Order: sequence, then C-alpha cells, then structure tokens
Amino acid sequence: MNTVRGLTLAALALALAGCQQQRADGAPSATANASTAPSRASASDAAAAARRDRLRHAILDARGLSIGRAPGTAQHFAFGAPRAAVEAAGDAWLGTAERSANEECGAGPMAFTRYGGLTLNWQDDRLVGWFAREDPAIVTSDGIVPGKLLRDLEVARSARLIKDSTLEGEFDYLAADGHTIGGFVRGTGRDATIESLYAGVNCFFR
Repeated sequence: MNTVRGLTLAALALALAGCQQQRADGAPSATANASTAPSRASASDAAAAARRDRLRHAILDARGLSIGRAPGTAQHFAFGAPRAAVEAAGDAWLGTAERSANEECGAGPMAFTRYGGLTLNWQDDRLVGWFAREDPAIVTSDGIVPGKLLRDLEVARSARLIKDSTLEGEFDYLAADGHTIGGFVRGTGRDATIESLYAGVNCFFR
C-alpha cells in the first residue's frame, strides 16, 4: 500500500512539473502580459504621431504657405510666387489636384488648384491667396486648424467676428507673425466652430 501511494505521489509531482514547464516554454504569464502592454501602447501612439506628422505637408500663413515635410525643410511660397513652382511642390506633397477657374470673382478672373481641403488661388499665374477647410494635411504656422472652437482662438489670438461683414460668420484673428488671417464659423455663441480659414485674395462676393 505504501509503495502504491508513493508511486501515485511521484506521478502527480511529475505531471505538475510538466505543466509548469509548458507554461514557462509556451503560454505567456500574466506578469509578461502586464509588462509588454505599455510598450505596445507607446509604440502605437508613436506610430500615430508619425502618421500625423507625415500628413501635415502644408503650413499656412497670412502671406503665403510652406509645402513640405516640416517647417524646417518645407519650401515657402509667398503671395506672388509663380503658379508652376507652387503646383510642382503641391503635386509632390499634397496629392492629386483639381483645377478650375471663375471669370466672375469679385476680385476679377481667378483660377484655383484644390488639394483636399486646401484651395490655392491664382491671378495671372501667380499665387494670390489660399482657402482652407478641415484637412489633416494642413495647419497654420501658429497651429490653428478648422474644427477648433472660436472661443479658444478668441483667448489665444484675439479673434473677433466681423460685425459689418456681408458674409455670414466671418471673423479674423491676429496670427503669431503679427498679420491677419480670416475665416468663417458655423454655429453661434460658445458653440461657434471654425469652418474655414483664408488669407490673401479670394473669390468672395461681398
């Protein structure tokens, strides 16, 4: 009887050791899962940030725009720049363009090149203005994008609605470089949201 009991206990011990070895060699432990989860989350966040950085290829300002990967390496085009040069950079960095024209703009005949939410305006094949809607590829030089609440911009950049404007929801603000950028909001009061931004000459009918 003692011999049988001893053999049974030995068998149980061997089975338990085999299970523990299988866990060590195969399935990850709870401790391993806990230790790897933060690193995976960090890697995911870093990848998302990198994707956003790659997308932002147009940096807008009150006197033109820069096109390229980052402010330090992007090519800047002031208003008056030749269309061919600006479009060459736009086609390389901003994707497929849609081109159109309007002979009856308030400022005179104009042509347009649209890259997603960004429209570039031309007169006599020179860059004269831009108009921007919400788009992950574009941002102003001071970090403003359509989609923000106007009240946040009122605090940071002294934004103000233009009360005597004939265009509904028009506002402007003083950019970080000391020059004025305009735009339009949707909604009213504390819920007013920036719908679009513009600078230079645009095809508005006032």
